[in-house]
Parts: sequence; structure tokens; C-alpha cells
Amino acid sequence: MNLVLMPRALLGLAILFFAISSSANAGSSPQLTSIMPRGVQRGLQHQLTFSGARLDDALEIFLFDTGVTVSKIEAIDANNIKVTIDVAADCRLGEHIAQVRTKSGISEYRSFFVGAMPGVEEVEPNTGFDQPQRIELNRTISGLVQNEDIDWFVVTAKKGQRLSAEIEAIRLATMFDAFVGIVDAKRFELSVSDDSPLLRQDSLASITVPEDGDYYVYVRESSYGGNDACRYRLHVGTFPRPTVAYPAGGPPGQELDIKFLGDPAGEIARKLSVDNTGKFRPGVFIEDDQGVSPSPIAFRNFPHPNLLETEPNDDMAAIASSTALPIAFNGIIDKPGDRDFFKFSSKKDEVWDFEVYSRRIGSGLDPVLIIYNGKSEVIANNDDSRGPDAYLRFQATVEGDYFLGVHDHLKRGQADFVYRIEVDHPAPTLAMEIPRNVQYSQERQTIAVPRGNRFAALISATRENFGGEIILSENSLPAGMRVVSKPMPANLTVMPVVFEADEAAELTGKLVDFTARNADPATNIVGHFRNLADFVLGEPNNSLYYSGTIDRVATAVIDKVPFKIDVVPPTAPLVRNGTIQIKITVTREPGFDAPINIQFPFRSPGVGTTGSITIPQGQTEGYYPLNADGGAQLGKWPFYVIGSAEFNGPAWVSSQLAELEVAQPFVTFEITRTACDQGQPAQLYCKLNHAVPFDGEAKAELLGMPAEVTSEAKTFTKDTTELVFAMATTAKSPPGNHKTIFAQITVTQNGQASIGNAGGTEFQINTPIVKVEMPAQPVAAVAEPPKPAEPTAKPLSRLEQLRQSKTANKSPQ
Repeated sequence: MNLVLMPRALLGLAILFFAISSSANAGSSPQLTSIMPRGVQRGLQHQLTFSGARLDDALEIFLFDTGVTVSKIEAIDANNIKVTIDVAADCRLGEHIAQVRTKSGISEYRSFFVGAMPGVEEVEPNTGFDQPQRIELNRTISGLVQNEDIDWFVVTAKKGQRLSAEIEAIRLATMFDAFVGIVDAKRFELSVSDDSPLLRQDSLASITVPEDGDYYVYVRESSYGGNDACRYRLHVGTFPRPTVAYPAGGPPGQELDIKFLGDPAGEIARKLSVDNTGKFRPGVFIEDDQGVSPSPIAFRNFPHPNLLETEPNDDMAAIASSTALPIAFNGIIDKPGDRDFFKFSSKKDEVWDFEVYSRRIGSGLDPVLIIYNGKSEVIANNDDSRGPDAYLRFQATVEGDYFLGVHDHLKRGQADFVYRIEVDHPAPTLAMEIPRNVQYSQERQTIAVPRGNRFAALISATRENFGGEIILSENSLPAGMRVVSKPMPANLTVMPVVFEADEAAELTGKLVDFTARNADPATNIVGHFRNLADFVLGEPNNSLYYSGTIDRVATAVIDKVPFKIDVVPPTAPLVRNGTIQIKITVTREPGFDAPINIQFPFRSPGVGTTGSITIPQGQTEGYYPLNADGGAQLGKWPFYVIGSAEFNGPAWVSSQLAELEVAQPFVTFEITRTACDQGQPAQLYCKLNHAVPFDGEAKAELLGMPAEVTSEAKTFTKDTTELVFAMATTAKSPPGNHKTIFAQITVTQNGQASIGNAGGTEFQINTPIVKVEMPAQPVAAVAEPPKPAEPTAKPLSRLEQLRQSKTANKSPQ
């Protein structure tokens, strides 16, 4: 584990610090945006400029690794300080993380780089092959690429020499995707690189010099862009530049024979004692009589032995011996179409984690992992669970032999396509961090506690392969600072933690290995602190290209701020389906009346609230509303509020750690449905089901009623079993079935009101039925029906006509 590195203040330095702090305005957290120059040479003294905001009262530079010491801090102006550092001759190469501790807070962390070679500044014009900047071998050039700019450098090299060019570009925390090339005097490209598995978006090129003469190294942005932020550090020299180790790990404390592959001069063999100190930034720098590689080769610490592939192993049938687990399988997919197989044995129901490392150790392989049973049938496979790397958890269904296969996703192969498959039983792990408070920001991810005040943070725990409560360990904090916390329940991943500082505490700081443990001491599960910051974001959608990671939390006692906040501990519970108001009080120093923004960061399961409230200018009280849903987890929960106000920038303090009880409702109502006509009265009958006794009288009222409907509130006690609400409607009350009506009850306990929803019902409003009276109608005279017409005579036949004629001519007798 790395040691905390802090500058030792001599008397003169202490006087300087006093002069800086006494002249600065007391205020708020500092900001650190950049460190310039971006890199230094080891073995020398250097001056760095730290730039940002509110830095002029700087007291200390936190460094997360050994090898660099701070000898002087000088204020340039309010936003810039000059820091003198001494870099040891054996200082670890590569990136170093730094933070500034001031009288008023702790800055974000940023990085600078330590190299092995002397530095050279780029000199324009060097934008063409015919006007390169001549440099000596084994130099580090600090340069800048503008839009469509190409920077050319020329070196003289001898036949057989190694010529390597490696760039730090995106690693300098700027969105600069660099392209590097080496060409000869005839402009033939000998090696070019845009991204690399070892350095990701950064590039490296390396050759064996074919003949004596001049060789040209150029740098550009990969798409010919560039701007004032595209800074780089280009290492050009004869240093070794392998790309991957084989095997890429081993058991701690053992000496292993390691081959480093990818160097143009060929394989580099070394005996390596595997580090067993648990370094946070493991890696191997390869050194020979021609120099040392600027960036490390990744190397894994794993407690179980290595098994290296033995060719031929591209056919399961050809593998005779079986390997017992746990173990680390190692191999190289060295030609296109290559597939490697291993045989292993397992007992029935044993569970194993297969973790593949290839891209994460600098290899270009995109591994696909497959597990077969003894009949060569696929029973498990994975591709890309760990970015391009693979992972799977496997449980043996029968006791016996199984096969493990690995190949490249696109069936590629290359001499440095190394892989490492670590196989072990799932092990419990615990990791702690302070989660993001603001997206893409490190805001409030440090612990800066004003004298005589408090500061709080949510501490997050990531459990793997175990459960149970988490308890903070006894962490060594700065003198005068203490921590107040409660155990984290098994079903949660965050806990609220409050830090307090004595009124008379010195303005001191410390990098703390903030740890926590499983509540069951028999498990011996301990988690350490890790935090990640976004250094470079880009397209698409603010994707993370480069980040900085630390293994300790920066803590400090800082100068006083002119306000303090407290919560009045709630004396009544927050009930399910209920609300409560948390009272916040502010103690202000005379003359300080700025508005204070208050946030409520920790909410137990099922509890909700607003994002923030503001206590207005000059006021000393505010109320924070909380609500609980019907399934809110019952229990007594710790909480705090955190507040900020403008005091030469944002100043933050927290309340004490208080306790909130989430409980069952005191009483619930069974409410009958009712109905009435518009303009008519109605009654709602309620049966009371008491769950928790309460003192005194409670109030019940109906809410959610439609327009033009009213009802009077009722009071009741713990002995009341029934309530009747009289409801009044008007002719304008909207008709229909109204389902929004509910009974809200207010129970006051120890002077605090707890409000809850006791139950709901339906209310039908009908449109009245109107009786229609028909008016009397006069009786009309009834007309005689027309007589039927006489039937029309039929025409007589000729015979009948004659008869009638004869009869008519007879005389009467």
C-alpha cells in the first residue's frame, strides 16, 4: 500500500504559509483545474503552477505516491500558486495525482507526469518534413498541436539501434487523439500508430533502425484537428518498448521467468519478483542499457499458480492431462484462426469465476471464452463482459472433466495476443467510495470540516459475494476530527456519515485509507476506499476516455464559516402514505445573512422529498418536507441535511446525524361508498382500525373532493371506532363517480404533526330526476263517420234488360 506523502513544513515554510493565509480571504472550497508543466524529469527540482480558483491560502499539497516531496508553496494570485517539488532519482515513472489543501477546503485532484529523460520544448516552425526540429535521442518533447498542424522532429540514429516514440496526449487530461509516425529520409513510413492496446487512445511507434542516418518522428491529431488544449509529451529515444508480458501475472512473492513481447528488437526476458505489497498502481517498467520504458506493462497479482499453454492445444482431443482449479491459464493466440484449449476438473456443484485478462493487460486480443462438457458440447460462453475482455461464472453440473476454449472474436492472431484466465471460487469483496454529488464533478468527494462545525457525506459500499451489515472501521482522521455513523443495513448500498471538528482543532489534513468491514467479524471482510474522477469526456454522449483513480480520501480541518445548521430531531414518526416536516435551524454569525440552500441526501427505502429548499436571506428556520409511500421500509433511520451558502464561493456544512422513524400509520379508515343528488347532503361512514396508540386528539379531514363539495373536519382519539362525515353539495357539483376522495389524518406527538393518508373511497353525484307535468288538452268534437257509399250496380245483361222491360209494360191487375 502506498504511503501518504505530505510536505514537511520547516519553520520558514510555516511562516510563509502564515503569510499566505493571513492575507487571503477566508472562504470556500478551492478549485484545481490544471497543473503546468504537465510533466517533469525525475532526479531534479521543479516548479509547477497549480491553477484554478481560491488557491492563495494553500497550506499543503496532497500526493498519493512516494518519490515527490514539496519544499515550497507560493501564492502568485488568488487563483494560481507556484509549487516547488523535489523528484527523487528513483521516483516511480508515469502519472502522479495531487490535491491542494487550503485553509478553506480541499481541491479536486489532478495529475502530472514524471519521466526519465531530459525535457525539450517544441519550437515552431516545425510543421513540415522539410523543416523539422532537430533533437537529440532520449528526450521528452513538450508540444502543442493546433488545427491541421503536424509537428516534425528529426534524430540521428545508427543501424541496429532501437528507435521508439511514445506519446502522452489524452493522458494529459485533454481530448487529444494523437497519431505518431516514424519515417526515413525518403519519407517511407517505418512505423505508425493511432491508439494502442497498451496506451488506449495514446500511441507508440518503435523500430529497429535499418541503417545509419536521419529519421523523422511526427505528431498530429488523428483527424488533423487540434487546438490550444492539444498538449503532448513525446518521448523519443532508444528505450525498450514491449507491449505485453507473458505470463502477465503470478503469485505474490514468487520469482517468475517473464517474457516481454512486442519490442522491435525481439523478446525481452526477465526474472521478476512479483510485488506482494498490494500496490495501488501495479505495473512493470522495462529497463536496459538503452533506457527505460516511459509507461508500465500491466502485471497481475493472483494467489494461485500459473499454467502456460503447451502446443499443440488447438484440439480438445489432443489434451490428455486435466488441471485442478484454482489456477491461472496463460497463452497466446499467435496466428489467425488459432484456438487454445485447456482441460480442467471440477466436483459437482462447485462454482468458479473465469476472469479473462487481455485488453486490460495491454494485449490486442478480443477474447471469446467457451466452456465445454466432456462430450465437447458448449455449456457456457461469454464475450465482452469486462469491456472487450470476457468473464463468466460457472457451476459444474456433474463431477468430472471439462474443457476451456479461448479464441479471438474476429479469428485474428498475433505474436503479442496474450491472454490470462484467472479461475477461482467467488470471493467476497467490499469497496468503499463517496458517490458523485454532481455529474462529471468531484464536488464534495473530500471531507473538509470547518472548525466547530460539521460536514457529511454518503459513503457507498459495493458488496460482492456476501451480504450483511457494513460498519465503518476505526479510521485515523486528522487530530480534532471525529466521525459519527450508524451501520449500513444489509439491503442498502449507502450510509450517511457525519464528520465533526473541534472548535480549537488545528488546520491539519490527511490522506485516509478509509475502510469499512462486514458487521460479522468472523468473516474478516474489509473494504478499502476507491474513487474515480472523469478527466476526459467526449463523443458520443460524454463517453469516458480517461480517468484518474485514487485509493484514499482527502480529509482536513478547515477554517470557520459564518453559519451552522441543525435539525430539530423529529418527535413523531413518518408513517407510510404520510408526510412530515423536518425543522432546520440556522445559527448565523453577525453580519452574515446570505440565503442557504439545504439538501437532504440520504433517504431510506420508500422515502421521498424535494431536491432542495432555500432558507431565505437573513432567516434562521426552514422546513424540509418528507413523504413515505405505502411500502416504505419500517425502522429508525439516520439522516442529515447539508447546506451551502456563498462565502467567497460556496461553503458547505452539515447538520448533526439525527434519526427518523418510519412507521405504520397510527390508524386506517374503512370508508363506505356513498351517493347523493346534486344539491343534496350525503354522509360518509368510516370504521377506524387503530394500529398504534397516540396521545390526545387527532384530526381527520376529507381531501380530494370535487368542486362544490364540502365537509367539516373531525377530531377523534385512540378510542374512537367510528366517524361520520357530513358532506354538502350544490347544484353545480360535478356529476359522476369521483374516486379521488381520501381521509387525511394529523396526529400530533410531542408537539410535532405526523400526517397520513388513512384510506380512500368513491362518491357518486347524480343529476336529479326531473318529473315532467303534461298540460291539459281541449276535447275536440267527434265527427260522424261518413256513410259508406252505395254499391255501384252491375251492368245488366241483355236478357235481364228485356225481362225488366216486359214487366214494366204489364197493366196492373
